[in-house]
Amino acid sequence: MQDTSDINIHALLAERRQIAAIWGIEDVQQIRPDLSEDQAWEVLQAVSRQHDAEFGVTWLTLELTAEELLGPALDTGKA
Repeated sequence: MQDTSDINIHALLAERRQIAAIWGIEDVQQIRPDLSEDQAWEVLQAVSRQHDAEFGVTWLTLELTAEELLGPALDTGKA
């Protein structure tokens, strides 16, 4: 795997006059703490494949995609 520790994604985007909203597995796990890192990554990949620029990616998008792929949230006592 390539060492990316010295890459500044925000500088690269600015050079190209682009913006990006960045979502990570931690975001998915914030709304679905019952999911593993691999499951959260699966949710992000599905959201990326199904992205609709009219609606964007929201907390609700992550929640609904997780539920569609992996079923309803399990009660973990975390909220």
